[in-house]
Amino acid sequence: MTGTDPLPISRWQSRLLSLPAFPGKLRLINMAAAALRSIGKNTQKVCLWDDAEFCVDLRDRIQRQMWCGCYEPHIMRALRRILRAGDVFLDLGAHIGYHSYFAAGLVGPSGRVFALEADPGNYLRLKRNLEAFPYAHAEQCAIWSHEGKLIFARSESIKESGWGALASVHNAPEREQIEVEGVSLDAWSERIGLKAVRAAKMDVEGSEFAVLQGAVRVLQNMRPILLLEMNESLLRQAGASAVLVEQLLCTHGYKLSVLSDGSIQTWRALAADESVDCVAIPKEFTEAELQ
Repeated sequence: MTGTDPLPISRWQSRLLSLPAFPGKLRLINMAAAALRSIGKNTQKVCLWDDAEFCVDLRDRIQRQMWCGCYEPHIMRALRRILRAGDVFLDLGAHIGYHSYFAAGLVGPSGRVFALEADPGNYLRLKRNLEAFPYAHAEQCAIWSHEGKLIFARSESIKESGWGALASVHNAPEREQIEVEGVSLDAWSERIGLKAVRAAKMDVEGSEFAVLQGAVRVLQNMRPILLLEMNESLLRQAGASAVLVEQLLCTHGYKLSVLSDGSIQTWRALAADESVDCVAIPKEFTEAELQ
């Protein structure tokens, strides 16, 4: 995974995608979105794969980046290097399906994509965005350390739809709180008869340690490559830390590294307010096996 990889979303049908990165590009995207919103066009559709539209809400900050195909390009590069036709991909905390949609085109009809999202509003958008792929399955639930009812605090702003989190992780009484189904990854995988997983993306807003605690069988038997977003502040609110996540992964034979700009960098402890994207690779893998 190197920073010289071509953009994996070069066919994304957005006029702004062809512009190179430059200071103020996100501001330009926001201005273009504001112009469309001013004439009532809050929703826009883009297309990467043939006959498969992806719908975004231009009122939302990260969805505006998705609209132009410039959201988390390093994660997209990593997925393109990791996933092959016929693979199984898990998207835990799938939001509206940006990564699931991309992965579905990579694994093809012989593969499978499972996208899990707790927020009911995001789940409905996720389900619609995956409708073109009969082998991509969306499910509304929260992956956790065990099964049971959980309280989920939804994002308080339509402009930041990705900030929802379990109340046990981020207690925000001012937010709308709803009851959701919680399930461990081990129990969920047994329920659907899952036998293999190539890779899993985990963006669960501070629940990473709990999710891994409930994924012992998956980690030991299926050995998926993991892409994780770790926010030290949220992890600490959940009674965990990035160090504890790294130690837990180590006990299962994984090596954790920082994923930045498409390159893999040596793992390091995080500052109290730091957030980074990481990749966890089974120690028996070689880098060549990711290509």
